[in-house]
Amino acid sequence: MKNAKVGIPVIIAAVAVCLMCVCCAVGGLYFYGDTLFGLSPQTNLPSEPIVPVDTSSLPEWTIIVYADADDDILEADMWFDVNEMELVGSNAQMNIVVQLDRAVGGFDGDSDWTDTRRYLVTRDNDVTTITSPVVENIGEADMGNPQTLVDFVTWSIQKYPAKKYVLIMSDHGAGWAEGFSDLDSGNTLSLPEITNAVAQVQQSMGGQKFEIIGFDACLMGMIEVFGSLYPYSNYMVASEEVIPATGWSYTAWLQQLAQNPAVSGREVSEYIVSTYIVEDTALTMTRSSVEIAQIEADTTLSAIDSARVPELISAMNQFISTLAAVDQEWVAQGRQYTRSYYTVFDERLPSPYIDLVNFAEIMATTNDPAIVQANEQLRTAAGNAVVAEKHGAGMAGSYGISFHFPISDIYVFTEFSDEAPLRYGIDAASFLEQSSWDEFLAFHYTGQTFIPEQGQAFEPNRTSAIVAPGASELSVAPIQLSDAVLTGDEKLTLTTTVNGNVSYIYFILYFYNPDADAYWVGDISFVIAPQMTTIGGVSAPDYGPSPIQVEYEWNPSLYVLMDGQKEEFALFEPEEYYSADGLTTYSLYGQYTPINSVTPVDAKLVFDPDGNLLNIFALPDPDGDGVATAVAITPQIGDTFQDYVQSYYFNENEESYFDYSLSGDIFTYGEQGFWFESRYPVDGEYAIGFYAVDFDNNIQESYEYITYQR
Repeated sequence: MKNAKVGIPVIIAAVAVCLMCVCCAVGGLYFYGDTLFGLSPQTNLPSEPIVPVDTSSLPEWTIIVYADADDDILEADMWFDVNEMELVGSNAQMNIVVQLDRAVGGFDGDSDWTDTRRYLVTRDNDVTTITSPVVENIGEADMGNPQTLVDFVTWSIQKYPAKKYVLIMSDHGAGWAEGFSDLDSGNTLSLPEITNAVAQVQQSMGGQKFEIIGFDACLMGMIEVFGSLYPYSNYMVASEEVIPATGWSYTAWLQQLAQNPAVSGREVSEYIVSTYIVEDTALTMTRSSVEIAQIEADTTLSAIDSARVPELISAMNQFISTLAAVDQEWVAQGRQYTRSYYTVFDERLPSPYIDLVNFAEIMATTNDPAIVQANEQLRTAAGNAVVAEKHGAGMAGSYGISFHFPISDIYVFTEFSDEAPLRYGIDAASFLEQSSWDEFLAFHYTGQTFIPEQGQAFEPNRTSAIVAPGASELSVAPIQLSDAVLTGDEKLTLTTTVNGNVSYIYFILYFYNPDADAYWVGDISFVIAPQMTTIGGVSAPDYGPSPIQVEYEWNPSLYVLMDGQKEEFALFEPEEYYSADGLTTYSLYGQYTPINSVTPVDAKLVFDPDGNLLNIFALPDPDGDGVATAVAITPQIGDTFQDYVQSYYFNENEESYFDYSLSGDIFTYGEQGFWFESRYPVDGEYAIGFYAVDFDNNIQESYEYITYQR
């Protein structure tokens, strides 16, 4: 369900287009340990404790679900989540309480009501309608306002007191960078606002902690999130990666809890993780075991022991101290090759969200004794903190906790820009007050002296020059071709020499479109290195020392998108250098329109190497403020898709620039779905060559012209 993306104002050379997205600025009230540094003027604290003194006769559990379905893409799936809960329902030992806000103009089921309703979930066997009683209708609530969260959780505890409480927040998520947006108001909950709201409720509970705080939302499995919320819960559940729109497997884990209400929060969190995807009612009703396995392949979920988070942060601090003593170019290289997750920033830049343990084990390959020891301590602390974890075959290198390590452009945007809507030092302040990671980032990118200062978020010198350790003077020599004219299935050999700190080398092909007087990007592929390094299941190329001699053979073919009625050449880009099974997946960007919506949204289609559709990630901007959110959606018959074309133009001075626009054809999802196949290129002129990327995502390109005739 559920993550948010914000574009970064940076131009990427030649092959990329900057997707300019910004989000609303957020305020900040911060926490350290159990101390609340001021209460938000937006929220009101109950004047008296809201939990009974005598709990002996109370039910064991109250499950509190904050379901922000005010989104025309998520709405149907979140509505079905409530129906999943109804297959179990409340009982004498377990209350299930839901606040569900629906969207206008999206899913039209269940009388198409659009306000905000509070339910005590009761049992039924009907997944086509919500039959639970509406305990309270509060009209159109602003689910992006922290007071709404405080009010609902307080109301739930007062009306349905129990011995233990679980708080689940369901919507789009974006790690430290906000989420949980309201379509009508345009407001979004920041991490400090969520933390503040939870802290206030806990204070009104007389200090009682939530047994579990869980996020049925994308990308929330970050140490920045856990470091903010651990004082207020015994356990936390979240995902490092995107969560499919179907969300958690509510029927399965609630059924286990109903059968064993005396279990601990640890056991419940383990239920949530173990049942995820494989026992989801929506999936098991509609998908084959093969399809469910495909969905599970790119998912993660973990449960965290909150009491172990301070130990983990301490071990991370010790590890950070060892990093400051080594070559920072090596640190930048490790960042580039660590397991990463869906980006909340510009999709054309490397994601700054990477796995903490996988990064540490890559760093430990230096065999530096201090780093090796710190890595072992960090792995032990992470293993103690993560009580349950699962990841699919496509998410090798996932250990349950991610963190924010940006390239220099994202670092500048999130820390140095006065116009930046997101500030890492503000939105992740609770964690950074306990961590030396903010001091290290300033050291890594500005050379400021590394002096760990726990107790406050570090403010870098914003006038300092940015020097990226992973950057280099890249060069790609003129391309040598085996021929300049190709016919039929004749193969073409390209050779060149690349210099610099090279992370990846790509083959790239442009097709000249005389109607537009532009070159369209037709193909991008990895140039496979002669050797490869695999750490924690994550593979990275080893091109050897610079200069690098590159040779690539192109067998004339391009991919076309198909829906059973039409086909069109489209740009399918490789997702990962080398997957666990030796086969990468391919992505195609465009605009997607669900059948229940009249508004197209930016989207990414993901295919396997055989051309079969695996996943669709919709990237809507629900409130029109430039904040794009991401969700893995289930396609329906009648959905439509139009792909984006990357066009390469020249002005009158022969200076090149890119344009990102929609293609002509609209494809409709039918019984056969979407897929791609290989075709011979059309006759015409092509530009063909390579581009190289360094460890800070700087790009250099070289190409030559050829003519192809079928």
